Amino acid sequence: MIDSSPRILVIKLRYLGDVLLTTPLFDTLRTHFPEVFIAAAVYKGTEDMLTDNPAVNKIFTVEKDSNFLSDLQKQLQLIREIRNFKFDIVLELTNNDRGAVLAYTSGAKKRFNYKKKKENFLRKSILFTDLIEVENNLHIAKKNLEMAKALECSLTAAKPVLYWNSQDQAACEQILKNNGISDDTSYVVLHPSSNAVYKVWTAEGYAALCDCLWDKWAIRTILICGKDVEEMRQNQAIYALAGSHPLNLGGQLSLKQTGVLLSKAALFIGIDSGPMHMATAVNTPVAVIFGPSRAWRWGPLGDGHVIIQKDWPCVPCGKKGCDGGGQSRCLDELSLEEVTAVLEPKLKSILSERSRISGEKRE
Repeated sequence: MIDSSPRILVIKLRYLGDVLLTTPLFDTLRTHFPEVFIAAAVYKGTEDMLTDNPAVNKIFTVEKDSNFLSDLQKQLQLIREIRNFKFDIVLELTNNDRGAVLAYTSGAKKRFNYKKKKENFLRKSILFTDLIEVENNLHIAKKNLEMAKALECSLTAAKPVLYWNSQDQAACEQILKNNGISDDTSYVVLHPSSNAVYKVWTAEGYAALCDCLWDKWAIRTILICGKDVEEMRQNQAIYALAGSHPLNLGGQLSLKQTGVLLSKAALFIGIDSGPMHMATAVNTPVAVIFGPSRAWRWGPLGDGHVIIQKDWPCVPCGKKGCDGGGQSRCLDELSLEEVTAVLEPKLKSILSERSRISGEKRE
């Protein structure tokens, strides 16, 4: 039996998209426990996926340091801070050692984690009090919601949400204005790059897609990425190859400004990544280009999205490239024609609907 007013800590030590996909869990917890204190512990740099979210009272940021003593000092300081909040329940969603230790040292009497195929004494008898069983083929957001079910909550829709403030809105709108993008300009956002190159379609393919969108549909394309040097290099390669001169905003936007940009887009196209999940969170249609990754686990949530992926017997293999080598033939050999065959019906429908809405506003 769960207490009616527990103090709850949710731990998710992963990447941007992983943290954003915890928001359905926070919404469910807040609906079931409207007055309780609910906090999150996430890696520093991912907290913007949860800031401004009314379901989250506090966010603890976890910093990693390559220096052992410095890292230990930071973790001990964080543990002391967390213990001061006297949590009753910890939901550890990461399933790694750092998250397990943080859960155990929190002082919470109830500590939940997912049950593994092979459990050891330490996890079963010391680190956690409750190990819950989940289906193997669940989308990660729905897997997160299984924690709420363990707390006897009625489940809400497994759709992420993202919040920002008026300053973020104004800053993004000014950036668009400075680059000649007005409020009535239709544009597509492309997030084509990643350090995980086994997820990335070719620069030639993306450049040709930018040109196709402009030549056939007269629609602008905007390239985005983080501040990582390799991602920015990939974006620049696409920009250099495209004759349609896409707007390259790679490394120039904050995460919140990216959310605003996505909310105004006609369509998002890109890899399975944090920005892809951000697009679904702001109700922008998504066309995601999958390689070896499993769309059933990481695909876009909600209606109206499309998935582009090779129909090969080996796809999806779930590996980091063919034979784990870092390169994926299912992406290297994906043609522009295969991509546009999926995209064009979707884009035609989107632009037709936007034109209808625009006409109604003028009337």
